[in-house]
Amino acid sequence: MDTLNLISQLERNLKAHIRLLPDEQQARDWKMEIQLFYQGHPAGSTSFNLHGYDQQEAEQIARNVKDNPFVMREIDEYLWGESD
Repeated sequence: MDTLNLISQLERNLKAHIRLLPDEQQARDWKMEIQLFYQGHPAGSTSFNLHGYDQQEAEQIARNVKDNPFVMREIDEYLWGESD
């Protein structure tokens, strides 16, 4: 598989460029890079390592980032910090 590139609307003013890259060394391992844009301006980037997923499962995670509570919580904490 080549790199999968997606643009996803995460929230009203928050968009993400998502790149899913296969791990050349480990089958069933992937790196998901997320570059964030808030109101059209770069807001940072983060990444996630996906271990033990086949291609279809990894693509589903990348295509549905906004529906993944763990990933969205990590993105919120990265952007805004904890709101204690």
